[in-house]
Amino acid sequence: MAYNSRYPVRELPPQAALASLLLIGLVAIAYAIITQKLLIAAIIISLPLAAIILFYGLQAPRFGYLIYATYAFFFIAIMRYTRITGLSVILDILLVYMVISILFSFLRNKADIRLTNAVNILTISYIPWILFILFQFLNPGIQDEGITKGIRIIILETFVLYIVSSLLADKPKTLKIGLITVGVFVSIAFFKLWWQKHFGFDYAEREWLVSSDSWRTHIINTGIRYFSIFTDASNFGACMGLITLVYTIIGIHTRNKRLLYYYLAVALMGLIGMFMSGTRGAIIIPIAGTALYCLLCKNIKIFATTALIGILVVSFFSLTNIGEGNAFIRRMRTAFRPTEDASFNVRVENRKEVAAYLEKHPWGVGINESIPKLWKRGDIYEEGTLPPDSYYVRIWIQTGYMGLNLYLAILVVVLLRCCYIVMFRIKNKELYHILAAMTCGVFGVWINGYTGEAMNTAPTSRYSFISIHYERPLYRQTDYSRKINIKTSNIIS
Repeated sequence: MAYNSRYPVRELPPQAALASLLLIGLVAIAYAIITQKLLIAAIIISLPLAAIILFYGLQAPRFGYLIYATYAFFFIAIMRYTRITGLSVILDILLVYMVISILFSFLRNKADIRLTNAVNILTISYIPWILFILFQFLNPGIQDEGITKGIRIIILETFVLYIVSSLLADKPKTLKIGLITVGVFVSIAFFKLWWQKHFGFDYAEREWLVSSDSWRTHIINTGIRYFSIFTDASNFGACMGLITLVYTIIGIHTRNKRLLYYYLAVALMGLIGMFMSGTRGAIIIPIAGTALYCLLCKNIKIFATTALIGILVVSFFSLTNIGEGNAFIRRMRTAFRPTEDASFNVRVENRKEVAAYLEKHPWGVGINESIPKLWKRGDIYEEGTLPPDSYYVRIWIQTGYMGLNLYLAILVVVLLRCCYIVMFRIKNKELYHILAAMTCGVFGVWINGYTGEAMNTAPTSRYSFISIHYERPLYRQTDYSRKINIKTSNIIS
């Protein structure tokens, strides 16, 4: 028997429910602030926005990709100011989130994603490296930490990022949004650089300099090496070198005047940042990238002009003493006179010791391991390790000669394939210069890997490898089908 009440039952209006939730949230925020739990207060405030963003990301996978790129650029600064370590795990969570959003799109039959884009030279060539790393798990020198790093970073995180990037970074519109967005990120980093220059390092930066002993390499007799929001000056300088090269090439070939000024402004900020970082190895990125661009452009005028500029730049640093009064120029000049640099000579000696040690360890010492060494500090000896001072030396130490040769072979194959696509398959002129710029930028970062570890450090590592994924998808749209004609205005304006 149904129950019939003569008194109508009133449901709680949506406005009342929202007001109740808002009141509860405000009380929680007030309590967190009063008790000085500011991080909790910030989390509560950001929860509604985060929920909206995450929900929208499920509907639009490429929006999730933008979130990933944003967090990859800023998470180091977030860790520095919150004093919370291990926030890189959020990058892994975002990767899983993007995979779920891609699958969700397919289930809803609304995916405009081509699965075939995931099959490209980088993803295929990376498989032998994964197999080699799995073989390295049998290395008697490897420890649990090395196994965890190998599975999480080298196999899962990196490979999944390659696949996701291949699927989502596949449209001229995405490329355009990415270029503009990264330019905004660079502007923020440049503002922080300007603040450090004129107002000094803040409490969090000073704390990092002291606690990590990084003041020894950042506050030196030739001047201060600025690092903005990055992990260190070396990573900052390399990323700015990449930005300088890529945005200069794109800018000078952009027909839209507003975007031309925008790209060149970003390139200028990158150039200033590269010099103020005091990272000598960073200058190799625009030089090496420009040299490759001369070969890719297949234009005698561009080749001659670029070659002349390159010769003048090299001559300025190596043959003259102009600008010697400027600390940044003086430090960059030492990169062209390596034998006169004490740091360079120390690296040479360290690599000799690495080579001698690896003669007895042909398969390396294991992932996330290093070579021990006793260092003399005054009258006593301290236990330490040989610093790699180079990403390739790190791979050499961890995986031996076989691993290093395999890794270099993969890079060469990937680079040659990308150069082939840019030179012979891309028909749209402005798209051609954009992809050429990205290829040359990645090449410069890989060359920089001989002198530093930026190609293995966020955000430079992720941004450089993500760039390479535009090659095949856009090549398929502009040339392979021969039916889709992408107008220049849709690419960069």
